[in-house]
Amino acid sequence: MERRKQGARPRGTIDKTSLDKYALYQRSVQEPEADIEFISETFTARFRRRPHFLREDFCGTAYLACEWVKHDPANRAIGVDLDLEPISWGTATNVRDLSKRQVQHLTLHQGDVVDFRSESVDVLVAFNFSYYSLKTRADLLRYFEAAYSNLKQEGLFFLDIYGGPEAQELVEETTVHDGFHYLWDQDEFDPIHSRMACHIHFESSTGERIERAFSYDWRLWTVLEVREALNDAGFTATEVYWEGIEEDGNEGNGAFTLQETAENTESWIAYIVGIKE
Repeated sequence: MERRKQGARPRGTIDKTSLDKYALYQRSVQEPEADIEFISETFTARFRRRPHFLREDFCGTAYLACEWVKHDPANRAIGVDLDLEPISWGTATNVRDLSKRQVQHLTLHQGDVVDFRSESVDVLVAFNFSYYSLKTRADLLRYFEAAYSNLKQEGLFFLDIYGGPEAQELVEETTVHDGFHYLWDQDEFDPIHSRMACHIHFESSTGERIERAFSYDWRLWTVLEVREALNDAGFTATEVYWEGIEEDGNEGNGAFTLQETAENTESWIAYIVGIKE
């Protein structure tokens, strides 16, 4: 079970001189091009206009926010994260690749996503299961209420979610990329509190290893719990976009379709969209 969207294909070559955990994470986990395409298509289908202003919560290195401002000259982005280290890395690496105009359209803030009040945006995203760090319904609801308040009247809130029986198992699975291996490690799971401890390790083709490059103390939320909290936070409606399965029936195919029921495969990934209108 690989904890990334199926659209994120292995790309680029990493050697031992560039064994950097943030670079490796972006290459193996994130696929901003696919996210931007899905966001734009979903928003345009509902509101009959294109979204231009995005806020990326739990932004880390702000990879998505940087790609968003590259995507269209009219696009603007805000990134918010509590941890200064990935923001600093993203500023030195991702922001460096932007044009002067694109830099002017990007704002990064170190702060709590719940407390930071920004200019109202068309789209707000919390990807890479980052909101799983909120472990009580009260905290989740408080965040969703904050997200609602930071959206324009016609706005969409995008979250990703994963689950299935395999999500509760203790596993370590490896994905081979050019020059390195990505290892997803589900180390602990408490079924009473739905709490899990997970780690990401990286290993170069020469055997060098970054042990616990990233560690997560998460609550495994369900689709129903998230949708109910979004409704209570004031969102007009919610939608679930479920990932399809390859013909061999083993892996997701990267295509997400609107669904109200789904088969509980061993592992699955979906988007949940909160609608404000």
